[in-house]
Amino acid sequence: MKRGRTSPHEDRANRAAAQVGRGVLEGAFLLLEELARTGDAGLTDLAARAGLPKATAHRLLDQLVALGAVERGSGRYRIGAAVAHLARSWGTYHPLTRAAALPLRRLSAATGASVALAAPVSGSMVIVSGRPGPADEVFPHMPGLILPPDSAANAVMSASAPSAAPPPEHSRAEWGRRLSKVRERGVDLHCCEVEADVSCLAAPVHAPSGRAVAAIGVCFVGHQRPSATTVDAAQRAARMLSSSLAILPRTRRL
Repeated sequence: MKRGRTSPHEDRANRAAAQVGRGVLEGAFLLLEELARTGDAGLTDLAARAGLPKATAHRLLDQLVALGAVERGSGRYRIGAAVAHLARSWGTYHPLTRAAALPLRRLSAATGASVALAAPVSGSMVIVSGRPGPADEVFPHMPGLILPPDSAANAVMSASAPSAAPPPEHSRAEWGRRLSKVRERGVDLHCCEVEADVSCLAAPVHAPSGRAVAAIGVCFVGHQRPSATTVDAAQRAARMLSSSLAILPRTRRL
């Protein structure tokens, strides 16, 4: 039996339902991204950070808690086991994960800090692998986390681009000066404020062609400048990973 065409009213209803569905998903992902960025948060703060009405955020969080995507305790929310499991699975199959295992392990041992590898995914710098440290209490470095546009990882990647556009709220001149320092020093140091002061140092990882394809970094609590030993360790880890990219089959296409 041939299915008849839908009426204009049904078409409008279907489009409206699809728009509502997209809105719900976008709101849920905004909340998850904020939780991934902050670690945990109360309802009022989380709704404000995600730009959602408090009632909407509460309803979405209840649904995410029921699905195991978010955990709730003492009036605060955090990423749940279901999302953490999916994030680990995603990181496991990224082509850089295997090559980064040894460099990250050595960098972690040398610095005693949180360390991570970030790579561009769909236009954003995303953590694909890492090893925990003290800074994870403030800024969890879980696979799948999207880094801020002005992060140290974004800066070292942009420094290799011919004409990198500045991130929001940064002038072209200000961003240009920062990228010039990256090209001069080979690393970038970025201090950001989450719920406590956090500083991140990043060094670029290069493909055999010389193109920057990722950033390896160290994140620590506080705004003190990293020691020369920490800078050397980060650059050494980046060089080690860059050398590995020419050997492992899955990374040769990067």
